[in-house]
Amino acid sequence: MVESSAAYFVEYHLAVRIHAVEELVQKFLPTPISYADQSNTLSQTPDRLGNSYPKKITVSDQVDFANILNATEDFFLNKGFDWLNQMIDPVVLEKEFLFQSKRNKQDFNLVEAAFRATALSKLYNPEDYQVLRQAFLEKIHSQDFTPFTIASFLQFLNHLDNEKQVAA
Repeated sequence: MVESSAAYFVEYHLAVRIHAVEELVQKFLPTPISYADQSNTLSQTPDRLGNSYPKKITVSDQVDFANILNATEDFFLNKGFDWLNQMIDPVVLEKEFLFQSKRNKQDFNLVEAAFRATALSKLYNPEDYQVLRQAFLEKIHSQDFTPFTIASFLQFLNHLDNEKQVAA
């Protein structure tokens, strides 16, 4: 919750973590090691799940707060819990990454999506791995990423290509 002069702003995220994916990705993704235990495979704001859900909610008094509690409860009962139940399936989660990367070109982190989506595919949907691998490789090469990021992704792909173990 962020405080303003006369109001508070509340924002919450729904998140899914596939431990096998995060363990694999964190070995190669250029992020701080201290983040590895707290990383989520996908984090989503309510506004991305439907137009009737705001990204930020303003609270200026007790009545607003009570209304927000009711609206949040309705959101989870009508959409949030269902979304979480769907996204815990790694194959569905992989498809969500692809959908988001096409829909949100500007604010979706392509690098993290590339690492996580290819890991999901390799571990849980190997039939699509080669196609997905190539698509993200082309996207990363066509964007202005640092040589370090490109090298990290290439090392990651090399590891996945040689990975024998497949998750259940």
